[in-house]
Amino acid sequence: MIARITPICFAAILFSTSMQGQPGRDWATLGHTPAISAGTEIEARTGGKRYRGQFKAVEDDALVIVTASGEERLARATVSRVSVKGPGHRLRNMLIGLGIGAAGGLTLGAIADARCTGNCVEGKRPLGKEAGTPLGALIGAIIGVALPTGGWRVVYRAP
Repeated sequence: MIARITPICFAAILFSTSMQGQPGRDWATLGHTPAISAGTEIEARTGGKRYRGQFKAVEDDALVIVTASGEERLARATVSRVSVKGPGHRLRNMLIGLGIGAAGGLTLGAIADARCTGNCVEGKRPLGKEAGTPLGALIGAIIGVALPTGGWRVVYRAP
């Protein structure tokens, strides 16, 4: 019985992961997906021009977005791709960098302390761990904040 179910389960998993992340081709569902609602930041491409702004509506013959210069109505026939800006993760990246940096600073400080034989740079008492941990945490947090996050995900591509 298990021998019969295994290939079916494997095929279902393979099919579901291959369908995930595929941009939609149905214009009618463009405004009805969880990824796009009124006010969502989007980027629409028409030929060689990009329009970046907030999604307002999708109609049978046009996409309406609000850009910095005002409301733009893009004809359906000219829209080649619509992308949605993903959420940023700066706080998460900062906390991960903070932890990794602190661990690295502690490790390097422990190595420096182990090599100290009593006449260290910082005096008689080795302070590698005490100085390395916060310094590593600070450097890791700065790197974590600087990492790019979010990005654009295609939700519609013209056939």
